[in-house]
Amino acid sequence: MNLKNKSELEKYFANHFDTVLFPVLADIYKTEGDLTRARKVCEIGLEYHPNNVDGSFVLAEINQSAGDLMVAEKLLKNVMAFEPFHYRAVLNLAKIQIKLKRAPDSITKLWTKIAKIDPTHPDAKIFLKQSLTQKHDPSQDKEIVESKKLKKEFDKLKQKSETAPDLKPEKKPKTKSDVNPKSKPKTKPVKIEASQKNIQDEEKILSPKPPSIKPQKISEEELQSLDISPRMATFTMVNVLKKQKLYQQAIAVLSLLEEKGADPALISQERQNLQKLIKDSEPR
Repeated sequence: MNLKNKSELEKYFANHFDTVLFPVLADIYKTEGDLTRARKVCEIGLEYHPNNVDGSFVLAEINQSAGDLMVAEKLLKNVMAFEPFHYRAVLNLAKIQIKLKRAPDSITKLWTKIAKIDPTHPDAKIFLKQSLTQKHDPSQDKEIVESKKLKKEFDKLKQKSETAPDLKPEKKPKTKSDVNPKSKPKTKPVKIEASQKNIQDEEKILSPKPPSIKPQKISEEELQSLDISPRMATFTMVNVLKKQKLYQQAIAVLSLLEEKGADPALISQERQNLQKLIKDSEPR
């Protein structure tokens, strides 16, 4: 089995639902715009591997593309619970939370994390600069000064009124209407009960329990001999190969992504991580 064409990967998945490569196939479907098949592959794969970060991330991107931002937000938070510095998850979550108008502090924390991973990211610089200017808005200081001035003037007027002579108002003769005023019907204040719809909590994404069978893992020889075409190269594939400790193959996929014009900052970050893993795995 190799990954140079989609049909072979589909055949392998049809016979091995428990394969750890399910995010790769789901990512291919997602890239082609076939969100229905992509979602189905993720759901099947996550039944066998409920804590698979790559599968959860691809499913989050599927929901994001379908417009289900709240579901995508929850999935991305689950991804970050396992990998706090998952670059693409943090970046997607920041963009989603801006659209959902989440708390500014929460969004700022995400952009700060992005800036730590990639200090050259232009959007992170712009957002963090805007958040700083909003915290130190000079117009707010001007409003405070004006309110203090008004308070001083009010205090002066109050002091003058207290020192002025007590002048009793002239008594006006009582009129007939004052003596026998028409009684007006008393109206009881109507209590308006504010009815507020109970907003249902977001539907919790609970992965179904994995079946009670042992997953069939792809042998190392099969993965070592993978022939990957540029069209099939994705960052999801890089993560899958990295977790199988096939670091050289993952670096080869990064080179293909570089040829396709993928994000250079993310490629550089992944390459550094892989080189460090290769160095750590060498016998000492």
